[in-house]
Amino acid sequence: MSNRLNNLLTHIATKESDGEEMHHIKQRLALATLATQFNMGMDRLKMMTMYMIHEMIEGLEGRPSTIRMLPSFVYKSDASNAAGVFYALDLGGTNFRVLRVCVEGGKVVQRVDSKYVIPTSALTGTADDLFGFIAKSVKTMMSEKAPEDLQKALPMGFTFSFPCELKSIDSGVLIKWTKGFSTEGVVGKDVAQLLRGAFRKLGVQMNVVAVCNDTVGTLIARYFSDENAQVGVIVGTGSNACYFERSAAVTKDPAVAAHGDRMTAINMECGNFDSKYRYVLPITKYDELVDERSLNPDNQLQEKIVSGMYLGEIARYMIVQLSEIGCLSPSLASAMSKPMSFETKYMGMITGDQGPGLQFTRRLIKKVTGVDLTDLSDLRTIREVCRLVRNRSAQQAAMLTSAPLLKTHMQGLATVAVDGSVYEKMPSFQRLYQDNVNAILGKESKATLVLQKDGSGLGATMIAALTVSMK
Repeated sequence: MSNRLNNLLTHIATKESDGEEMHHIKQRLALATLATQFNMGMDRLKMMTMYMIHEMIEGLEGRPSTIRMLPSFVYKSDASNAAGVFYALDLGGTNFRVLRVCVEGGKVVQRVDSKYVIPTSALTGTADDLFGFIAKSVKTMMSEKAPEDLQKALPMGFTFSFPCELKSIDSGVLIKWTKGFSTEGVVGKDVAQLLRGAFRKLGVQMNVVAVCNDTVGTLIARYFSDENAQVGVIVGTGSNACYFERSAAVTKDPAVAAHGDRMTAINMECGNFDSKYRYVLPITKYDELVDERSLNPDNQLQEKIVSGMYLGEIARYMIVQLSEIGCLSPSLASAMSKPMSFETKYMGMITGDQGPGLQFTRRLIKKVTGVDLTDLSDLRTIREVCRLVRNRSAQQAAMLTSAPLLKTHMQGLATVAVDGSVYEKMPSFQRLYQDNVNAILGKESKATLVLQKDGSGLGATMIAALTVSMK
């Protein structure tokens, strides 16, 4: 069907002989054709949700699956028992944060943050260079903000936002570097052990008790203030989900399954859902173009239609094609030809334009492309393209949120903790996301989406607190 619709778009390319009425008809027909590809009916969304549950079970039981379903080794316990001082190290790029959090009765009563920039010499040097700099920065923060801690063995949660295989709650092996890192001697090594070694060399008694994932951190941070928290989701530059599952269901890992009915957080790593076979994903020619030019073609296809890294690029390809077939100003095709030049933040701004004559959109397009669009129908068409991309993202986010709720029979009453720039800042995204979750789960559902910021920082301290309270 997708090929036929693409052929239709080519067929309706405008001609010099077209009058104003025909031009507008072709413009509207082009939008209707795109809407057919991007808008998913509820029956299709529910079918996709059921297939995701199928893949979840396959992943939990150790069979081939497009969803990894990774144990986090974080288990539910009474959050009110957590008390003490906890540290977190949030390493997700060339900047990192150190947090000191004081917890009483499961509640944060004091928090101090410090930020540091990793020098190039550490990014491209050795493991000792990188972890030595990090440990030194932590010691500096302790000396300046809480010198009394230097004589104590305090627990730390370590959010390490790189491809990593967790061996246990306090052990994670780096699979590969991303984000500009090329530090030698780290790939294949336990990053928690490297950090502990760096602390020992400086005489710092920090105890790294947990290696954390930011998605799991988002869920745990909400769980400390809301015992109904069941799912954590990231919809930002990337996307992912996690949820609480019965340990006994994780049959691929006997050590986890041995915990029986105790609830444990599962990091779904669902961005690769259906990427291998493409049975159910609504992949369009524009998604294929984005995928072909990405750093990881044929992988993470579900993430590529949800997350902020790619939404603006999908819209750019659509606008360029509409320009090429004459349904938008011909100048846009060349003005928007540069890959990744139409950022998702611009797309989001345009989706929210309700002003008279869409003058905000006109000014923004002129600023970004240099093209001054005077035809209101062109501006409306661009806004509709951006909304189609946004709406599909919200539908897909709702699907990956609803699947774990249905799988665990928690759709009746559950809180979904969500973080990420798309969820937080994209106009109308939160409403569309919640509406689609409600539609998938049915009118009996009372699942509620809430913004939960800083899963990578605060969440890591809460995971450390849970881990310590279990011992």
